[in-house]
Order: sequence, then C-alpha cells, then structure tokens
Amino acid sequence: PPPPGLATDADADAVAGWLQAAFDFMAMGSFPYPSSYMLNGGAMLPAFPLRVACDRAARELADAAPAMGPDALLEALREAAGVFYNASASGTAASRGCYDPAVTGNAETTIDGRLWDWLFCSELPQPAARNGEGDMFWKQPWDLAKVAKGCEARWGVTTRPLWPATTFGGGAALRAGASRLLFSNGALDPWRPGGVTEDMAPGVQAIVIPGVGHHVDLFFARPDDLPELTAARDKEVAAMRAWIEADRRA
Repeated sequence: PPPPGLATDADADAVAGWLQAAFDFMAMGSFPYPSSYMLNGGAMLPAFPLRVACDRAARELADAAPAMGPDALLEALREAAGVFYNASASGTAASRGCYDPAVTGNAETTIDGRLWDWLFCSELPQPAARNGEGDMFWKQPWDLAKVAKGCEARWGVTTRPLWPATTFGGGAALRAGASRLLFSNGALDPWRPGGVTEDMAPGVQAIVIPGVGHHVDLFFARPDDLPELTAARDKEVAAMRAWIEADRRA
C-alpha cells in the first residue's frame, strides 16, 4: 500500500518519478562551478550538485545512526532532492518544508519540461531505460506502447518512433556521406549514452568531454573551466574554421 499521505499507488509512483527526476537534472548539471542553467536562471545549483546531494544524504544518515529505519532513509532522500527542488534555500531550515511534486524544480523548468515532452511525443522519441543493476534506480524497461498511450493522453498526438531515422537517415546516413558535423557530449551527462560518441566518418566527428555534464561547451568560457573543456572548445572552433576556409578556397 502507498505510504500515509499518498492516496493511491499511482500517487506513490508519481512521487518516485519526481524524486528520480531530481537526480537526472543534477547529473545533467555536473558543472565544475555553480550554475543556474538547469533551473533556467531561476536559482543556482552548486558545482557538481549530485555530489552535494550525496554528501547531504550521507550526513543525514550518519545523524540517524544507529536507528536506520525507513523514516531516516526518506529524510536522507528528501535532503538530497532538496539540492535541486529547493535550490534557493538548499542547506537551510527552509529546505525542510513541503514540496509540490507537480512542479519540476521551478515554474520555468516545469514549462521547459512540457515543451520537451511535446517534442518527444510529436517527433523525437528518445528511448531510455533503467535496469536497476547498472544504476541506482528501480527497473524501468522501455515500453513504447505505454509511451504512446501517455502521449495520446497528454497531447492528443501519435508517437512516431521511426520519424527521426526516416527523415534524417540515422547512423547509416552519418556513416555514408554526411559531413561538417561535430557531436559533443559531457562524460557525466546522462544523455551521453544516446549520443554520437565516436567519429562516424571523416566529416562526422565526436568529442566526449571528461568531467562535465550537459553541453557545457556551449557556455561562455570562464577562467575556472576544466582544461579538458577548453581543449574541446578549441577543437570545435578549429573544425568550424576549417569548414569556412574550405568554402573560401572552393
């Protein structure tokens, strides 16, 4: 049965998904300095927020020892998720207040999530799964039928799982004749497994940037950038300059 305060099993599932999303966002926000990017400018996350969340959970559990019951685990989870969901008050007494699981971070992030959901449902489905073995979550296999049903209910659209490959050619097109493409992925970005992470052809390059999260190479340069990030940006700029020079000589 669901815990007290949750009316149905579906409510419990929704809260579990909401908590999981906090870890997804914090993993994407694995930047070596504080940033407001993952909260759309509404609040700042600390540098490497997932590490901060784990530290806060560990401290909460240490304070609860040796009585390590379900309440202690939930309180530790609350403290960890609060790094994202209450970023403006993270680490203070205010972070122990109530949360609204209908809001993903803040209003801006919730709106952003809905826009991405429309894109996902209408033309760009992104298969993703968790097996509960190579990750810290419960088993969540990719279920296209369930995804399609949810998209129909939320947006009234029919999911087109093959549309991207049919329209753009997929990996075969990248290997066969595409050119002047450069794909970058942060090694700590949870989207990296779905990205292009190795060169596909002479004109299709890939860069995996160690130690960072979601497309931090598109941020403005900073004095405290990691050397690996600076090197990735230099490679990207060099590639684009080469394309421009090739056109000028043509």
